[in-house]
Amino acid sequence: MPTFAYVALLPTGVRVREEAVADSEDALRADLAGRGLLVQSVRAGRTRIGLRAGRVSPEEFALFNQEFMALIRAGLTVPDALALAAKRPDSPALGQMLARVLHDVQNGALLSEACARHPEAFERLYVAALCTGEKTGDLFLVLGRYHDYLKHRVALRKKLTQALAYPLFLLAALGVILAVLFVFVMPRFVAMYADLGTELPLATRVLMALVERAYVVVPLVIAAVAVCVWGWRRWTSTIDGRRQVDQMKEKLPYLGELQRIVSAAQLARSLSTLLAGGTPLVDALRTAAGSLGNQVHLDRLEAATQRVVGGESLNRAVRATRLLPETAARMVEVGEASGSLDTMLAEVAQFYEDILDARLARSMALIEPLLMLLMGLIIGGIIIVMYLPIFRMAEVIK
Repeated sequence: MPTFAYVALLPTGVRVREEAVADSEDALRADLAGRGLLVQSVRAGRTRIGLRAGRVSPEEFALFNQEFMALIRAGLTVPDALALAAKRPDSPALGQMLARVLHDVQNGALLSEACARHPEAFERLYVAALCTGEKTGDLFLVLGRYHDYLKHRVALRKKLTQALAYPLFLLAALGVILAVLFVFVMPRFVAMYADLGTELPLATRVLMALVERAYVVVPLVIAAVAVCVWGWRRWTSTIDGRRQVDQMKEKLPYLGELQRIVSAAQLARSLSTLLAGGTPLVDALRTAAGSLGNQVHLDRLEAATQRVVGGESLNRAVRATRLLPETAARMVEVGEASGSLDTMLAEVAQFYEDILDARLARSMALIEPLLMLLMGLIIGGIIIVMYLPIFRMAEVIK
C-alpha cells in the first residue's frame, strides 16, 4: 500500500505532521476523520518525519522510553504518562508523534495499537514489547527489557559511527587541501610557467591543463557524481537492487565478515529481548526482521522462519540457511536443550559485540596511518609535479 504524508489538527488544537499507509487518499481522509482529526492536507510520499527518518534519534527515543518507564513505575496511568512524556521542546517531532498516540489512547485504543499506527516511528520490536506488557499486566518489565536492547543498539551504532568518523574527517581534510591547491596555489604556478617559454615536463603539463580547464572539469565531475549517486539510490531502493548490493558486500574479504558479525549481534539481541518478554519463537523471528538492514540476511531469516514453522529446531534452521555463524548456532543449540534460549541468545549478542569491538579497534589502527600515507602521497605528488620545472632549471644552472 502507498504511503501518504498528512497534516491534521487534534481536537486539542495540536497540529501533527505524520505519515500513514492506506489504500488511497480518500481512505486515509476517512480514517483520520473517524479518529476525530481535522485533516488539512494529504499528499503521497514520505516527509522524512519520525525516528527512522533521522529527526528523532535513537538516543532521544531511549530518553523518552526511560522517562515513560519511570512514570509508569511511579503509578501513573498510560494516558497521564504519555501526556507528561509528550512535552518535549527539544524534540518536536517526537512530541507531535506522542501527542498523536495520546489522542488515540484517549479514544479507546490500546497503547500497542496506537503505536502500531506509526511504523515510521515505532519499530515492530517496540510494539511487540507493548503487546506483551498489556497481556501480562507488567508494562514496566517489558519496557525495561526493550530499554536494555535499545541501549545495546545505540552503543553498537556509536561504535560504528566512531569507527567511520576519523577516516571521513581525513578524507574531508584532503578534499579541502586539494581545493585550496587547485584554486589558490596552482593558478600562480600556471601563470609563472607561461612566461618561461620553455617546454615543461609531461606530468606538469597535464596538471596545468586540469587547472586551466577546471571550470569545465569540475562541473563535469560533480554532474557525474550526482548521476552516479542518483542511480545508486534508485537501484538500492528496490528489493532486488538491495539484494544484489548486499550479495556483493558479503563477498568482500573483510567487510563481508564484519557485516555478518553486526547482523548476528543485532538479530540475537532482538530475539533475546522478544523471547524474554514471552513472545513465541515464530512471532519473534518475524518481528526481529525489523532489526536487520541486509536484504540477504533478511532472506535467510525468512527461510529459517519457514523451517521453524515446519517443525524444525532453531539451531538446525539457522545452520541450514547460514543465518548465523557456526559458533552462534552451537550456542543456540545449547540454549534450546537447556530451555534458556533467551539467555543464550543474549550471550550470543554479547559475544559478537565484543568481537566487533576488537575488529573495529584493529581496523582503525590500520586505516588511520594508511589514510595519512594516502594524503601525503597525493598532496606531496602534486607539489613535486608543480616544482619539477624549477628542479630542472636548477640542474641546468649547475
